[in-house]
Amino acid sequence: MHRIMCPPTFFEIEYVINPWMDLGIKVDRALAHQQWSSFVAVLRALGDTVDFVDPDPRCPDMTFSGDAGLVFDNIFVPSNFRVRERVLEVEHYTNWFRARGYTIRPLDQSIAFEGLGDVIFFGNRAIFGHGVRSDLRSLDTLKELIPELRILAHLKIVDDRFFHLAMALAFLDESTVIYYPPAFDEESVTLLKTAVPGALAVSEEDATRYFACNNVVVGRKVLLDNCTQELRRALEKRNFEVVPCAMSEFKKSGGSLRCLVLSFIGKQPCVAA
Repeated sequence: MHRIMCPPTFFEIEYVINPWMDLGIKVDRALAHQQWSSFVAVLRALGDTVDFVDPDPRCPDMTFSGDAGLVFDNIFVPSNFRVRERVLEVEHYTNWFRARGYTIRPLDQSIAFEGLGDVIFFGNRAIFGHGVRSDLRSLDTLKELIPELRILAHLKIVDDRFFHLAMALAFLDESTVIYYPPAFDEESVTLLKTAVPGALAVSEEDATRYFACNNVVVGRKVLLDNCTQELRRALEKRNFEVVPCAMSEFKKSGGSLRCLVLSFIGKQPCVAA
Protein backbone atom coordinates (compact mmCIF):
# COMPACT_ATOMS: atom_id res chain seq x y z
CA MET A 1 0.00 0.00 0.00
CA HIS A 2 1.05 3.57 -0.64
CA ARG A 3 1.23 5.82 2.44
CA ILE A 4 2.17 9.42 3.23
CA MET A 5 3.91 10.33 6.51
CA CYS A 6 5.42 13.42 8.11
CA PRO A 7 8.52 13.30 10.35
CA PRO A 8 7.94 14.29 14.01
CA THR A 9 10.63 16.96 13.80
CA PHE A 10 8.50 19.55 15.61
CA PHE A 11 6.16 17.20 17.43
CA GLU A 12 5.29 18.52 20.90
CA ILE A 13 2.31 19.09 23.17
CA GLU A 14 1.80 22.84 22.85
CA TYR A 15 -1.97 22.94 23.43
CA VAL A 16 -4.77 20.70 24.67
CA ILE A 17 -7.40 19.61 22.15
CA ASN A 18 -8.24 16.11 23.44
CA PRO A 19 -8.39 14.36 26.84
CA TRP A 20 -5.01 12.66 26.40
CA MET A 21 -3.00 15.86 26.03
CA ASP A 22 -1.40 17.47 29.10
CA LEU A 23 0.84 20.52 28.90
CA GLY A 24 2.77 19.16 31.87
CA ILE A 25 3.83 16.06 29.94
CA LYS A 26 6.67 16.58 27.50
CA VAL A 27 7.48 14.59 24.39
CA ASP A 28 10.89 12.95 24.17
CA ARG A 29 11.58 14.05 20.60
CA ALA A 30 14.59 11.80 20.13
CA LEU A 31 12.56 8.79 21.21
CA ALA A 32 9.59 9.91 19.11
CA HIS A 33 11.79 10.09 16.02
CA GLN A 34 13.26 6.70 16.81
CA GLN A 35 9.80 5.14 17.18
CA TRP A 36 8.56 6.85 14.01
CA SER A 37 11.63 5.77 12.00
CA SER A 38 11.30 2.18 13.22
CA PHE A 39 7.65 2.16 12.14
CA VAL A 40 8.62 3.46 8.68
CA ALA A 41 11.23 0.72 8.41
CA VAL A 42 8.69 -1.97 9.31
CA LEU A 43 6.21 -0.68 6.72
CA ARG A 44 8.85 -0.66 3.99
CA ALA A 45 10.12 -4.11 4.98
CA LEU A 46 6.56 -5.40 4.53
CA GLY A 47 6.39 -3.95 1.02
CA ASP A 48 4.61 -0.63 1.56
CA THR A 49 5.62 2.52 -0.32
CA VAL A 50 6.12 5.48 2.02
CA ASP A 51 6.52 9.09 0.89
CA PHE A 52 6.96 12.14 3.08
CA VAL A 53 5.54 15.61 3.55
CA ASP A 54 7.91 18.19 5.02
CA PRO A 55 7.02 19.26 8.57
CA ASP A 56 6.17 22.83 9.56
CA PRO A 57 7.46 24.21 12.90
CA ARG A 58 4.10 25.94 13.36
CA CYS A 59 2.28 22.58 13.24
CA PRO A 60 3.31 20.36 16.18
CA ASP A 61 0.66 17.73 15.32
CA MET A 62 1.43 17.55 11.62
CA THR A 63 3.12 14.17 12.10
CA PHE A 64 -0.40 12.71 12.46
CA SER A 65 -0.79 12.50 8.67
CA GLY A 66 -3.86 10.27 8.77
CA ASP A 67 -5.99 13.20 9.90
CA ALA A 68 -5.09 15.40 6.93
CA GLY A 69 -7.67 14.09 4.49
CA LEU A 70 -8.68 11.14 2.34
CA VAL A 71 -7.11 9.84 -0.87
CA PHE A 72 -9.13 7.76 -3.33
CA ASP A 73 -7.48 6.90 -6.66
CA ASN A 74 -6.36 10.31 -8.00
CA ILE A 75 -8.64 12.37 -5.73
CA PHE A 76 -7.60 14.09 -2.49
CA VAL A 77 -10.32 15.32 -0.14
CA PRO A 78 -8.63 17.61 2.40
CA SER A 79 -9.81 17.79 5.99
CA ASN A 80 -11.72 20.69 7.50
CA PHE A 81 -10.41 20.53 11.05
CA ARG A 82 -12.87 21.40 13.79
CA VAL A 83 -10.03 22.63 16.02
CA ARG A 84 -8.26 25.77 14.83
CA GLU A 85 -4.88 24.57 16.10
CA ARG A 86 -4.58 22.08 13.23
CA VAL A 87 -6.03 24.04 10.32
CA LEU A 88 -2.66 25.12 8.90
CA GLU A 89 -1.56 21.49 8.38
CA VAL A 90 -4.03 20.96 5.54
CA GLU A 91 -2.35 23.43 3.23
CA HIS A 92 0.87 21.39 3.21
CA TYR A 93 -0.84 18.12 2.34
CA THR A 94 -3.06 19.76 -0.27
CA ASN A 95 -0.03 21.32 -1.96
CA TRP A 96 1.77 17.95 -1.91
CA PHE A 97 -1.06 16.24 -3.76
CA ARG A 98 -1.73 19.14 -6.13
CA ALA A 99 1.96 19.17 -7.17
CA ARG A 100 1.62 15.51 -8.14
CA GLY A 101 -1.43 15.97 -10.34
CA TYR A 102 -4.17 14.86 -7.95
CA THR A 103 -7.64 16.36 -8.18
CA ILE A 104 -8.42 18.33 -5.02
CA ARG A 105 -12.04 18.10 -3.91
CA PRO A 106 -12.61 20.19 -0.79
CA LEU A 107 -15.75 20.10 1.31
CA ASP A 108 -17.68 23.23 2.20
CA GLN A 109 -15.67 25.03 4.89
CA SER A 110 -18.70 25.03 7.20
CA ILE A 111 -18.63 21.21 7.42
CA ALA A 112 -16.09 19.63 9.77
CA PHE A 113 -14.34 16.58 8.33
CA GLU A 114 -11.14 15.04 9.68
CA GLY A 115 -10.07 12.61 6.97
CA LEU A 116 -8.94 9.10 7.80
CA GLY A 117 -9.31 9.97 11.46
CA ASP A 118 -13.01 9.30 10.95
CA VAL A 119 -13.03 7.06 7.86
CA ILE A 120 -11.87 3.49 8.46
CA PHE A 121 -11.53 1.43 5.30
CA PHE A 122 -10.58 -1.88 3.77
CA GLY A 123 -10.51 -1.83 -0.02
CA ASN A 124 -13.47 0.34 -0.99
CA ARG A 125 -15.48 -0.67 2.11
CA ALA A 126 -15.56 1.98 4.81
CA ILE A 127 -17.09 2.94 8.13
CA PHE A 128 -17.62 6.59 9.03
CA GLY A 129 -17.45 8.13 12.49
CA HIS A 130 -18.94 11.39 13.74
CA GLY A 131 -19.96 13.17 16.91
CA VAL A 132 -16.72 14.67 18.25
CA ARG A 133 -14.66 15.94 15.32
CA SER A 134 -16.30 15.13 11.97
CA ASP A 135 -19.78 16.43 11.20
CA LEU A 136 -22.39 13.89 10.09
CA ARG A 137 -23.19 16.25 7.21
CA SER A 138 -19.80 15.48 5.69
CA LEU A 139 -20.95 11.91 5.00
CA ASP A 140 -23.41 12.95 2.27
CA THR A 141 -20.81 15.18 0.66
CA LEU A 142 -18.23 12.40 0.81
CA LYS A 143 -20.62 10.02 -0.94
CA GLU A 144 -21.11 12.59 -3.70
CA LEU A 145 -17.40 13.25 -4.12
CA ILE A 146 -16.38 9.57 -4.08
CA PRO A 147 -19.40 7.41 -5.00
CA GLU A 148 -17.13 4.37 -5.40
CA LEU A 149 -16.46 4.35 -1.65
CA ARG A 150 -18.95 1.96 -0.03
CA ILE A 151 -19.96 3.30 3.39
CA LEU A 152 -21.19 0.30 5.41
CA ALA A 153 -22.27 2.24 8.50
CA HIS A 154 -21.94 5.59 10.24
CA LEU A 155 -21.23 5.45 13.96
CA LYS A 156 -21.83 8.14 16.57
CA ILE A 157 -18.91 8.57 18.98
CA VAL A 158 -20.03 9.44 22.51
CA ASP A 159 -16.74 9.24 24.46
CA ASP A 160 -14.43 12.13 23.61
CA ARG A 161 -11.35 10.12 24.57
CA PHE A 162 -12.03 8.45 21.21
CA PHE A 163 -12.31 11.75 19.39
CA HIS A 164 -11.60 10.01 16.08
CA LEU A 165 -13.11 6.75 14.87
CA ALA A 166 -9.56 5.48 14.32
CA MET A 167 -9.07 5.48 18.08
CA ALA A 168 -11.91 3.01 18.65
CA LEU A 169 -12.26 0.87 15.51
CA ALA A 170 -10.08 -0.79 12.88
CA PHE A 171 -10.65 -2.98 9.85
CA LEU A 172 -8.39 -6.04 9.89
CA ASP A 173 -9.69 -7.59 6.69
CA GLU A 174 -12.79 -7.38 4.53
CA SER A 175 -15.03 -9.04 7.11
CA THR A 176 -13.29 -8.34 10.44
CA VAL A 177 -13.08 -5.24 12.59
CA ILE A 178 -11.97 -4.70 16.17
CA TYR A 179 -13.72 -1.99 18.17
CA TYR A 180 -14.33 -0.63 21.66
CA PRO A 181 -18.13 -0.68 22.25
CA PRO A 182 -18.36 2.04 24.98
CA ALA A 183 -16.96 4.60 22.54
CA PHE A 184 -20.28 4.52 20.65
CA ASP A 185 -23.98 4.82 21.36
CA GLU A 186 -26.07 1.64 21.41
CA GLU A 187 -27.62 2.24 18.00
CA SER A 188 -24.17 2.53 16.42
CA VAL A 189 -23.00 -0.72 17.98
CA THR A 190 -26.06 -2.45 16.54
CA LEU A 191 -25.38 -0.94 13.11
CA LEU A 192 -21.78 -2.09 13.22
CA LYS A 193 -22.65 -5.67 14.18
CA THR A 194 -25.16 -5.80 11.33
CA ALA A 195 -22.74 -4.33 8.79
CA VAL A 196 -19.73 -6.40 9.90
CA PRO A 197 -20.78 -9.64 11.63
CA GLY A 198 -17.12 -10.38 12.37
CA ALA A 199 -16.80 -7.37 14.68
CA LEU A 200 -14.55 -8.21 17.64
CA ALA A 201 -14.90 -6.15 20.83
CA VAL A 202 -11.72 -5.18 22.68
CA SER A 203 -11.24 -4.50 26.39
CA GLU A 204 -10.86 -1.12 28.06
CA GLU A 205 -7.19 -1.92 28.67
CA ASP A 206 -6.59 -2.59 24.99
CA ALA A 207 -8.49 0.55 23.98
CA THR A 208 -7.09 3.01 26.51
CA ARG A 209 -3.68 1.69 27.57
CA TYR A 210 -2.44 0.29 24.28
CA PHE A 211 -4.58 2.18 21.74
CA ALA A 212 -4.92 -1.24 20.08
CA CYS A 213 -7.61 -0.10 17.65
CA ASN A 214 -5.27 2.56 16.32
CA ASN A 215 -3.29 0.05 14.30
CA VAL A 216 -2.03 -0.53 10.78
CA VAL A 217 -2.65 -3.81 8.98
CA VAL A 218 -0.37 -5.16 6.26
CA GLY A 219 -1.63 -8.48 4.95
CA ARG A 220 -2.18 -10.66 8.01
CA LYS A 221 0.16 -8.63 10.20
CA VAL A 222 -1.39 -6.20 12.69
CA LEU A 223 1.05 -3.45 13.65
CA LEU A 224 0.19 -1.85 17.00
CA ASP A 225 1.78 -0.37 20.08
CA ASN A 226 0.91 -3.45 22.14
CA CYS A 227 -2.11 -5.39 23.38
CA THR A 228 -3.33 -7.76 26.07
CA GLN A 229 -2.69 -11.48 25.79
CA GLU A 230 -6.43 -11.96 25.38
CA LEU A 231 -6.54 -9.79 22.26
CA ARG A 232 -3.35 -11.33 20.92
CA ARG A 233 -4.87 -14.82 21.23
CA ALA A 234 -8.11 -13.67 19.62
CA LEU A 235 -6.20 -12.23 16.66
CA GLU A 236 -3.98 -15.27 16.30
CA LYS A 237 -7.08 -17.45 16.29
CA ARG A 238 -8.17 -15.46 13.24
CA ASN A 239 -4.76 -16.01 11.61
CA PHE A 240 -3.39 -12.53 12.29
CA GLU A 241 0.12 -11.91 13.58
CA VAL A 242 0.64 -9.11 16.11
CA VAL A 243 3.70 -6.94 15.41
CA PRO A 244 4.45 -4.55 18.31
CA CYS A 245 5.69 -1.09 17.35
CA ALA A 246 6.36 1.13 20.37
CA MET A 247 4.37 4.37 20.32
CA SER A 248 4.77 5.77 23.84
CA GLU A 249 5.56 9.33 22.73
CA PHE A 250 2.69 9.63 20.26
CA LYS A 251 0.15 8.26 22.73
CA LYS A 252 0.92 11.28 24.92
CA SER A 253 -0.87 13.34 22.30
CA GLY A 254 -3.72 10.88 21.76
CA GLY A 255 -2.44 9.02 18.71
CA SER A 256 -0.67 5.88 17.60
CA LEU A 257 0.27 4.07 14.39
CA ARG A 258 -2.93 4.62 12.41
CA CYS A 259 -2.80 8.36 13.06
CA LEU A 260 0.73 8.58 11.64
CA VAL A 261 -0.13 7.39 8.12
CA LEU A 262 -2.30 8.77 5.34
CA SER A 263 -3.06 5.57 3.44
CA PHE A 264 -4.28 5.52 -0.16
CA ILE A 265 -7.66 4.00 -0.96
CA GLY A 266 -7.94 2.61 -4.47
CA LYS A 267 -5.28 1.70 -7.02
CA GLN A 268 -4.04 4.97 -8.48
CA PRO A 269 -0.25 5.22 -7.98
CA CYS A 270 1.31 8.42 -6.76
CA VAL A 271 2.82 10.52 -9.54
CA ALA A 272 6.24 11.93 -8.63
CA ALA A 273 6.56 15.68 -8.74
